[in-house]
Amino acid sequence: MSERELVETVQVDSGEIAIVDPSLILQMEDFLKVSTGLGEGTFPVYFEKDDAEGGYGKPRIIIELGEVDKDEMSVEV
Repeated sequence: MSERELVETVQVDSGEIAIVDPSLILQMEDFLKVSTGLGEGTFPVYFEKDDAEGGYGKPRIIIELGEVDKDEMSVEV
């Protein structure tokens, strides 16, 4: 089983999330822009640790496009 940790939430007003290297943010070069498909909102950002046995085998950052469950701070998946 891998463990997911809620690390932050991201506030979206434009209906899009941009993923960029912080060193390039002023130049706004080389960034990925993803539509939420849901418009604006506050979405949870999770870090999932490496799960080599029966999982993906790599750590992941997950942005869930739905409401934040205030009671969910760490969850096993």
